[in-house]
Amino acid sequence: MIIRKNILVTIILILCSCSGKKENQETDSKSEQTILSKIEIKPETDLNNDYSESAELFAREVLKENIRTHVFDITKLEKPNHLRIFKSNGLEKIVAYSNKNYPKKTEPNYYEHFILFVATFNNQENAQKAFDQIKSDSKYGLMEWNGLELELSERVRSLNVGAKPGGMITQNGKQIFSLVKTCRETPIGGTWKDYENKFIRFITRNKVEIEVLNSHCGMDRYKIEKIKASR
Repeated sequence: MIIRKNILVTIILILCSCSGKKENQETDSKSEQTILSKIEIKPETDLNNDYSESAELFAREVLKENIRTHVFDITKLEKPNHLRIFKSNGLEKIVAYSNKNYPKKTEPNYYEHFILFVATFNNQENAQKAFDQIKSDSKYGLMEWNGLELELSERVRSLNVGAKPGGMITQNGKQIFSLVKTCRETPIGGTWKDYENKFIRFITRNKVEIEVLNSHCGMDRYKIEKIKASR
């Protein structure tokens, strides 16, 4: 009888021990999954804040083997004049894309020589502040820079370089984008609206409405719009 009791106690102790180990293993497993989850989420969050690669993919799809990449010296911002619209705190770099076959026999120096400008800031907050400044400047038309304070008048002239031929400016994450339009056909055919939609699909990961400054051929200033790219 005593032997049976001892055996029973031993079995109970073993079962309790196994149960405890299982609970500990499950707890450890959950903790590990939480840690891995945090490690995986962080780079994904950073990625969601940086759309420079998405912009480059758009440029490569449009220009294909004719793509030419330009990285500008942000301490000068001389040519093209349009670069000055990005001048703001936290600006880290400006990259633009153009067709290596245009213009012929000269370096691209003017707004219409490019298809896209991408300004990257050190964080999303500074990019948003810079975009807010551009939106504020957009209330002045092509010929309204006269009489403005010098720095503001230079920004307005630099901005409206793109107003008459057309363009679309928007911000997402750490980037401000200036999509060049012209009074001619798009680089890939089709309408300019389709071209804009194509670009927005590249720089937004969800079907979301975003705020843009938009100008069409012949306009004297950009206007603020909210648009959603159709998929």
